[in-house]
Amino acid sequence: MPPATAPTTPVPPRPRTRLRDPWTALRVALALGWVVVALATVLVGQRPASLEDLRAAVDGGWVQELQVSEGLEPDATGYAVQTAVWQSGLITRRTEVWEASPGAQPPGGSRPVVIGDLADQLRTVEPGLRVEALAEPLSSSEFLGWRTPMWVGTLLLVTWLAGMFLLVGGPVPERATRWAWFWLTWTPLGTPAFLLLSGPFPGVPAPRPGARRLTGGWAFLLSCVLGGALAGS
Repeated sequence: MPPATAPTTPVPPRPRTRLRDPWTALRVALALGWVVVALATVLVGQRPASLEDLRAAVDGGWVQELQVSEGLEPDATGYAVQTAVWQSGLITRRTEVWEASPGAQPPGGSRPVVIGDLADQLRTVEPGLRVEALAEPLSSSEFLGWRTPMWVGTLLLVTWLAGMFLLVGGPVPERATRWAWFWLTWTPLGTPAFLLLSGPFPGVPAPRPGARRLTGGWAFLLSCVLGGALAGS
């Protein structure tokens, strides 16, 4: 006679995704907010570019005009930061250098050193290059290395805080525990992944009933690996 087995309680299927559910509506609204942040970052943000990239673009005739900030005063000695903003296709790029007088020693860092005015040097490569004065905004924000207007950073902060509210006060999340999702949200794409995968979302299938969830310890290690890889790149 075969041994008796303990009865198992079937896992009820997840209710159909409906936007009338306030938590689902919040997920969708926050996901749309992240889409706006991503589009605004690319369309109105400035991606960092090296001095070699700028010189190659000017030498290749891909840049006809650019904006350059003021550097040292005429006949002044020392060093100052000069910034060039230029267009590469649909992407606006930003190059920062140290403009230094002969013999000056700018601080070390990622900025290359240019002796003399950056705009004058670029004109020697392309005499017809149009250079305008760069007017920097009083405030700005950064997202994944991109320089963006302050309103983009504010929207990013609001969506992140609202995502934390959903994580702490919302229903029990799917696919990972609350602590696991908390650690993952500190990675660049963690919060969008949380909004799409932690609960009902239009077009996203439900997880398999009874599937194991990612725990906080493993998620912490994963976020460290992802963060280190991003910093290394």
